[in-house]
Amino acid sequence: MPAKTVIWVIASNRPGVLARVSQSFAGCETNIERVSFGRSRDKTVARMRIAFYVEDKTLEAILHSLGQLKEVIQVRTGSSTMRALSYWAVAYGLFVTILGLNLAAPLYSVYRTQWDLSPAMVVLVFAAYALVVIPSIVLFGQVSDRIGPVRILLCGIAATLSGSLCFLFANGLSMLLLARVLQGLAVGMFNGVAVSAMTELHKANSKRQAAYLAALLVTAGNALGPVLSGILAEYTPWPTRMPFLVHLLLVVPAVIGLLLVRIRSEPAGTASLHWPRVPAGIRGAFYTASLTSFLVWGVVSLFMSVVPTYLGVWVDRTGFLLSGLLAAGVLGFSALGQFTLGKLPLLRMMTAGYACLLLGLAGLVLALRFHSLIILFASILLVGMGHGPLYAGSLAYVNAIAPSEARGDTVSFFYTGTYIGVAVPVLGLGLLSGAFGLERAIEGFAGWMGLCACAGYLGWRRIINGGISNEFTGNDAAK
Repeated sequence: MPAKTVIWVIASNRPGVLARVSQSFAGCETNIERVSFGRSRDKTVARMRIAFYVEDKTLEAILHSLGQLKEVIQVRTGSSTMRALSYWAVAYGLFVTILGLNLAAPLYSVYRTQWDLSPAMVVLVFAAYALVVIPSIVLFGQVSDRIGPVRILLCGIAATLSGSLCFLFANGLSMLLLARVLQGLAVGMFNGVAVSAMTELHKANSKRQAAYLAALLVTAGNALGPVLSGILAEYTPWPTRMPFLVHLLLVVPAVIGLLLVRIRSEPAGTASLHWPRVPAGIRGAFYTASLTSFLVWGVVSLFMSVVPTYLGVWVDRTGFLLSGLLAAGVLGFSALGQFTLGKLPLLRMMTAGYACLLLGLAGLVLALRFHSLIILFASILLVGMGHGPLYAGSLAYVNAIAPSEARGDTVSFFYTGTYIGVAVPVLGLGLLSGAFGLERAIEGFAGWMGLCACAGYLGWRRIINGGISNEFTGNDAAK
């Protein structure tokens, strides 16, 4: 359906220029509704504001035709400005949602002592959101095709707001679980929709750039959340409430921005909801990439939940800020790893990432044996440097190899594997800790994840040696 569009044309002020501009519209079978001229200090330049009704495909043809005129200096569309604002509004909404997700990380030690929570309960509170994320991604990614992504994103930001309110007034385990469930709904809505929406709003419709920015925002939000919470808890009144008050204020601009988002999309029809399917031709590569994401987020979940909670027991150091910095450090170094190791060719990127991950797991075991904060910090650095390229590279790779008609299903399924990795390994750790003790459970966790990491690396070697991804490198993921 044609939509009202306004463009601004800057052209040389010569006789006949308006006639040639009009011919460009006539050649695309489009009528100009109104033309007005703006003032210009340079009398050799004419500034025109042109309003008309047009469909997207015809608009592209008009802009191309105008760009071919030698008198035209610049063409700017009102829709392009709105599109850019919408792109960054969705990006900010994703960031602030993920930011709230780990605000509680430095506070788990308080919750543990205040309400006498066991290691299994602490892990359950942390992982509860991931158990909700998995069906949410599958459901809302498909629902957005029917009602549009903006409504889903608005519901997601409302769930973010509600989750922080529940943390603000938490008075026990049940309220903590409700808060995490609401956060899981929010993350599921955004992860199921935001990447596709950002791809559509990107000025070049670049799948790789949209996916890479989304991965960077997820990493940055996860990293900054514990730092912000640790600072506010350490240096302001109400340590368990102030972080969530500040987060509520940060959510307000996201609500306003998402209310202004406009995405032109065609309805996907009335097909029934279904479990995501991966095209047969890319399944081997897809499962290897998904296993990689599963592993790195499983390891990071340990550093975001258990390590900050028991920091005082293992290395005899306490403090909200220290807990927040250690929880955030693994994802801060992940962002650094994305910028550095992410520029390597794919096989070298995966080799470096898996090497860092394995060394980091070994460092964690040594840190617990020797009660060393320095070794623990080195472990955090190595795990973070491994997580960055492994996660971002896997997501960008999946987004690139997925056929356009199956991209939504493929990316949703990738995120499903990712959040199973967030929840299941640490839940297993919590159960094992009751039988063998927490330190022995962590040693077993590190050994098992190390074996799976070796299998994942061999999978990447098989993909690359088989020629499936010869044209895709880490540089592509960083673009």
